[in-house]
Amino acid sequence: MSFFLILRRIIRHASIWLTLAALVGLSGCSTLKVAYNNSDDVIYWWLDSYADLQDGQKQLTRDALADLLRWHRQQQLPEYVALLKRIQTMAPNDLTPAQVCAVTEEMRTSVTTLLRYVEPANTKLATQLKPEQLRSIRQRFDKTNKTWKEDWLDPSAEDRLQYRNKQAANRLEDFYGRLDKPQREALNLWLSKSKFDPVLSFAERERRQADSMQTFQRMAQEGSPNAQAQNLLRGLTDRTFNSPNERYRTYNRELWDQNCEGFAKFHNSTTPAQRQRMVEALRSYENDFKSLMAQK
Repeated sequence: MSFFLILRRIIRHASIWLTLAALVGLSGCSTLKVAYNNSDDVIYWWLDSYADLQDGQKQLTRDALADLLRWHRQQQLPEYVALLKRIQTMAPNDLTPAQVCAVTEEMRTSVTTLLRYVEPANTKLATQLKPEQLRSIRQRFDKTNKTWKEDWLDPSAEDRLQYRNKQAANRLEDFYGRLDKPQREALNLWLSKSKFDPVLSFAERERRQADSMQTFQRMAQEGSPNAQAQNLLRGLTDRTFNSPNERYRTYNRELWDQNCEGFAKFHNSTTPAQRQRMVEALRSYENDFKSLMAQK
């Protein structure tokens, strides 16, 4: 995962995607604030689209998400502010791959902390899942897999590279402004040499889903959020971050390192004006996070 994707995750990190991943697998600044303050509702409806929440599960989920948002506002937003401040001091200068990887590792640690916090609530909900809800989750997995394959497996290598180039350029321009032709060519070279393997990535995606379904079934059999059920969920989280597939672990580490190097080279090609624009964008998000921290 490249540095700029981590930056996007910082900006979006109202816990939406990460909390969902724990349980079942923005442009303008004003949009960020609205999205963050309503993230508990967004997560709730997203979860409901997977598990078709029933009866007491609905209130349990809403209460847990409200608590999560309070905790995240108090505990993790200050960490984001500190990280954004550090990145602002780094941005005017050239970067090394090690510096980029250090930022991504810090964010991964933040994600792990979040998942540990929501573990008790997630355990309680998972042990209440009914057979029909597990079928609903499996059907949702199948639906998202179809979309993933259409985006990443079905296209030709050339079309896939073009799609990745467009995505990456759009994300980079959010921070740096318009990219010039040599920079777009450098981006294309970076991505064309990428170790990204959609076949291997999809196989790992399917492994995680199968692991999730087996774990949820075992947790549902426990019937109560006891220590065994929580250990089952923690094991699932650990295997998600550290795949038991040695080939995938090697691939993921190599891809991670390659993206750190690729982003560092790209950043080092940017002009002082582009770097200053990045600093200003990061400062704007920093101010938004501070504003969100001050809210009750």
